[in-house]
Amino acid sequence: MFPNRRSAVISIAVVLFLLIFAVVAIDQNNVSRLKKYKVEANVYLDKGLDAMDNRFMYAKTLVNLLEDKSLAEPFNDLLSSYAREKSPVLLSELYISLDEELALLQKKIFTNKQYPLYAAYFEKLYEVEQEMSLHLNSYNDKAHFYNVQIGSFLATIAAKRLDMRALELFFVAPAIKGRP
Repeated sequence: MFPNRRSAVISIAVVLFLLIFAVVAIDQNNVSRLKKYKVEANVYLDKGLDAMDNRFMYAKTLVNLLEDKSLAEPFNDLLSSYAREKSPVLLSELYISLDEELALLQKKIFTNKQYPLYAAYFEKLYEVEQEMSLHLNSYNDKAHFYNVQIGSFLATIAAKRLDMRALELFFVAPAIKGRP
């Protein structure tokens, strides 16, 4: 097959070099691709959390405006528990709880003479929620795609080596879909 030992050694060395180069190139491609997907997801996460911050801020302002402080009681723990750094699962639970309390509050104060003042805050809360839902839906899509990619063949090796973990998803969509 080979005319002499020298040509066999050179041919085997070239093939091994090309195989090693291919493995390194594929690995680096997987690493850069996974990092890119994670960055894309985090961009939408930041935008969604900015909107969520605004929603909690408007809710806090609305609660502080209430004349009847007994109506503000259910909000104290919710608003003080909110922290942007919490996991998406915990933030989703807080968000859904806040949403439920706001719906109850709106029903209770609808006949109040101050309701026109409160209504402006409810409208702003709705606007912020619409913005937030767009960003969080985009984040969930990107995060789901990232999670699928880190589970794919060969990318799993790079993800484990770099300790890349699956991204948590938000589950606030049921609360948002319940809007009129």
